[in-house]
Amino acid sequence: MKTIISVQNLRKTYKKETAVENVCFALTPGSIMGLLGTNGAGKTTTLKMITNLCAKDSGKIVIDHVSLDENPGLALSKVGAALDTPSFYPELTAKENIACFARLYQNISARQVMELLAYVGLAEQAEKKVKKFSLGMKQRLALARAMLGEPKLIILDEPANGLDPQGQIALYRMVSDMAGEKNTTFIVSSHQLHDMEKFCTDILILDKGKSILQGKTEDILSETTDIVDLVPEEMEAAAQILSKCPGISLVSRKGNQFTIRLEEICLDEFIRKLVTSRLHIRYLAMRKNSLQDLFLKLTGGFESCAH
Repeated sequence: MKTIISVQNLRKTYKKETAVENVCFALTPGSIMGLLGTNGAGKTTTLKMITNLCAKDSGKIVIDHVSLDENPGLALSKVGAALDTPSFYPELTAKENIACFARLYQNISARQVMELLAYVGLAEQAEKKVKKFSLGMKQRLALARAMLGEPKLIILDEPANGLDPQGQIALYRMVSDMAGEKNTTFIVSSHQLHDMEKFCTDILILDKGKSILQGKTEDILSETTDIVDLVPEEMEAAAQILSKCPGISLVSRKGNQFTIRLEEICLDEFIRKLVTSRLHIRYLAMRKNSLQDLFLKLTGGFESCAH
């Protein structure tokens, strides 16, 4: 199958600190990859190397079969990007801003500029000055700018930052629609794990510059986990029993529910211990993987209780 972007053994150091180390991935047309990680994990550095805004130390980046090293102009002509906080000419209208950037490309007409604005839901605000735009409107305008020239690959760095839930849903819907209708490939960095799980076809999690999990979202989340949701009759009695139960760790305690990770014990044995302790249980079930569970587990986000 055709590959839109291939990244092999990407590495970047700053003085003695390694920001990105041996990151590899490949994406096919219409894919949406969620690039996830804590602050300082190497997400933005990775995106800046892909867009040639930051020099890599080693590795290979090929965009639509064009090497970024050998022909950066041609490779980057296939990429649209919105990195950091969107910035525009505040005294110009939305249409004037996009028209300015359109001059960097060949043969983009005024009609096509308006079509782009309509696609991102800004047709009615085309004549409005950008200084009067909300952050959500600026994010839409940034997506329109990234779409100039019909790139094969669009890169969005934290596009949902500062947006309300409705704005986030609208933005992600536009990305999904573009991937489906135009076969555009996306790389989206974000902290919105729940949203990434819903609309990304691929996932790459970075931790301290290294890839710790990557693959198809469906495959990653398909298996049952060692996470158990438990609702007891008596919360405090359950807390005491669980604190003395070997082989488990407490993930969270919310309302009348405990969420537990089975570390060195199987489910059958865990249930036997609960029955032996005469703990009355209203509900107990093993979970499917969630992206948040995996992310917290792999990046060391769980707080453990007694083992």
